[in-house]
Amino acid sequence: MTSDKLMTNAVWPVMLTPMNWDRTIDWDGVDRITDWYIDAGCEGLFTNSRSSEVEFLTPEERVELAARVVKRAAGRAAVVATGTFGETAEQEIESIKRIHDVGADAVIILTNHLGDQGTSEAQWTGQLERIVDGTGDIPLGFYECPTPWKRLVPANVYEWAAHTGRFVFHKDVSHSVPDMAAKLAVSEGTPMRLYNGQISSVIESMQLGGSGHSGYASSLYPELVVWLCANGTRDDEQTRLVQRLLTVAERMINVNYPSSAKQWLSHRGEVEITPISRMPLANALDDHGFAPLQNMTEIIESLDLQLA
Repeated sequence: MTSDKLMTNAVWPVMLTPMNWDRTIDWDGVDRITDWYIDAGCEGLFTNSRSSEVEFLTPEERVELAARVVKRAAGRAAVVATGTFGETAEQEIESIKRIHDVGADAVIILTNHLGDQGTSEAQWTGQLERIVDGTGDIPLGFYECPTPWKRLVPANVYEWAAHTGRFVFHKDVSHSVPDMAAKLAVSEGTPMRLYNGQISSVIESMQLGGSGHSGYASSLYPELVVWLCANGTRDDEQTRLVQRLLTVAERMINVNYPSSAKQWLSHRGEVEITPISRMPLANALDDHGFAPLQNMTEIIESLDLQLA
């Protein structure tokens, strides 16, 4: 996978991890969902994300999952995966190297893993610098993961990272168009690419120079997100309608996520997977809880969108 390919993808779904009923990873399901994302037009895949339940996987499972997705993608899509797991910078560096060694095109730094919630910006940046220095020429990225707390990347740190030439990917969870505008301004001319995690402002972020979307709307209707990101700078009645529909669909899947998303994909007949998740309190929805999702599907399908 070339660096140019990695830098120009518009849609990076945060991959769901299929589970068996006993909560072991369903490896055949991983293959099926990888194919499904790619067949829907996604040229980039983000595994070992929060939606992948990375916090609840063992260190060995994280490496095996990244390796499995890379192998199944087989050059049809770029693959990034989170890699900062450990108590010290040295352990996080080793974790990054393990993920890179199995073929990930870039390894993603979880911004809330470089210290605890009270860590100062100076301490956080020092940890980041040690990781960058210790990982050779491995392409890197940021993910402003919202759990267990959110650590946003300040524009000055984002500028430094972008100008190292090492950072090629940023999943933005600021939910702030001005914040994204600041990051895009200071990273202009660098390999860094910003992918908006909030579907409701994808048009706005792409108009500012953002490269697309990375979020769980792509796990619901990847084909619509692919179309939106290909046409988002157009900003017309069609693109606004698709963005509004995806915003509502994404919001409705929040309850019991990611079990609800797995249940929904199986119900639609898109991917044969169970609703099983390792996340606490993430259980399949009952009929009452699932009805809004079913209705949303019927509304979108009844519109018979003629996208051009």
